[in-house]
Amino acid sequence: MKKRFLAALTAAVMAASLAGCGANANANNPNATTAATTAAGESGTAQEGGETQAAADNTANAGGKVLTLAYAEGGKTLNPTQGTDSTSAEFINAAYDQLVTYGTKKNDQGYEMADTSDIQPSLAKSWEASDDGLTYVIHLDENAKFANGDPVTADAVIYSFNRIKDSNYTGFLYSLANIDTMEKTDDLTVTLKLSKPCTIFFNLLQMHIFSIVNPNQLEGMSEEEIDTFLTTTTVGSGAFDIEKWDATTEVILNARPDYWKGKVDLDKVIVKIIPEPSNRVLLADKGDVDIARVIPPKDLSKLEGNTDLDIRVYESVSIVYLSLNTQKAPLDNVKVRQALNYAVPYDVIVNDVMSGKAKKLDYVIPSAMPGHITDTTGAYTEDLDKAKALLAEAGYADGFDMKLVISTGNQDYEDTAILVQAELAKIGVNLSIEKMERAQYLEATRSHNFDMAISSYSSFVNDPGYFFGNCLYSQGEYNYGSYKSDEVDAIWDKAESSNNLEERYELYTEAQKIVAEDAPWVPLYEKANIYVLNKNVKSFMYYPDGAVRFAQISK
Repeated sequence: MKKRFLAALTAAVMAASLAGCGANANANNPNATTAATTAAGESGTAQEGGETQAAADNTANAGGKVLTLAYAEGGKTLNPTQGTDSTSAEFINAAYDQLVTYGTKKNDQGYEMADTSDIQPSLAKSWEASDDGLTYVIHLDENAKFANGDPVTADAVIYSFNRIKDSNYTGFLYSLANIDTMEKTDDLTVTLKLSKPCTIFFNLLQMHIFSIVNPNQLEGMSEEEIDTFLTTTTVGSGAFDIEKWDATTEVILNARPDYWKGKVDLDKVIVKIIPEPSNRVLLADKGDVDIARVIPPKDLSKLEGNTDLDIRVYESVSIVYLSLNTQKAPLDNVKVRQALNYAVPYDVIVNDVMSGKAKKLDYVIPSAMPGHITDTTGAYTEDLDKAKALLAEAGYADGFDMKLVISTGNQDYEDTAILVQAELAKIGVNLSIEKMERAQYLEATRSHNFDMAISSYSSFVNDPGYFFGNCLYSQGEYNYGSYKSDEVDAIWDKAESSNNLEERYELYTEAQKIVAEDAPWVPLYEKANIYVLNKNVKSFMYYPDGAVRFAQISK
């Protein structure tokens, strides 16, 4: 076996390179408060001006180094095997560790970024990989402790991975890792055997979904009870305890003084849930929050003159598209779907709605991801005459009625929906728009109970196999439109059996062209990840998935 032993990092470096942050009600905190599971992700109407004073009061009373953030929503769960959205990922990462994490590099602007090609130790201090890529022997750090003081063991790793495998939410991600068997060698050693090589094996293991939970704190519970318990309570080894998790109002995290890698620089993190974008802008402008997220690009001009702020715009692998329910008439007709692709005002959306802080998504894979098609010759552009001709060929010359669902709390999506509605009217499609609270929207899309939806996707792993496997493979977790192509499935199976990156990328180029012809989506744009930082924020590191890692930040 070829060996790769990585020396344990110093506590300071570990704190700076941690891949996680966020939290909920911790099992060791008897005073923690929680939000009901059904409330997760929902948002109410913001009270004009009230959030500013509340945020200031909380910060003033907290003591120590406090990081205050303004978010549009508060996630939907703290359960690692069910947290499939990026906001939940932030809080899960704060309270849990994974086996490995990423190193760092600087982008062209000189900002620190995660280096996804540099796998670094976390709970695993070293590992050995067989030459054929089918066997990994993982050696755990003997100093690693859960928040309650229990050691992190091979039993905990196997228990956690089995939960992922059996989950209806994340089981598919486990299958992407190709793990066939797990075996405990001793308390600090576990052997993972793969059914076939996996080129993104460690990239998957660094995800929040592969967090290691403490099985000792879950003894005596049924699987249903465990899932309910972990929705609002954490049992991890991460840098933060969760004092409060209320997904509709506020999340409070306290840094653990006894964190096994050494206490992080921050003492407390307060995340204010501010659904109204204008209020998030106001909080950032007044200096009442340290970081503001989900700021509409057109509102950045209101902040650009503030010399106390650092506005960062990062290229990302985040995309926005119209998901079409391919199993519902008339969207089960490929010509109808193609017609819709020709009827969208792409340039207006990019330039006016997104104020140029986005780029047209020509095919489904974004330009920052390997395997992206650079030749846009075959990509859809707006052509209303062609759209009308295709509808006539499909038997819908007089058009039809259809509903578009969008999630509340994002003005960009509302503006995009109105533009799409107006343009589709020109080809005879009467589009009604239904705004749903976040939880209701997620349920509708996950259950395929919609006609058309404005969807967004940010790939936790910057790889076309991960992207296709989640979104366009027939069994993918985010295949909301129930798209099924035997050709695409076969390409995915072949690509994920190959260790040859060039071959994989060529296969995914072929798959993208098939998807373009089948038109299960209307690709809209690649969106930049925008962070408005107060200049007192230090050591901020950007990850391709867009999720903030609180443990790395200092003030």
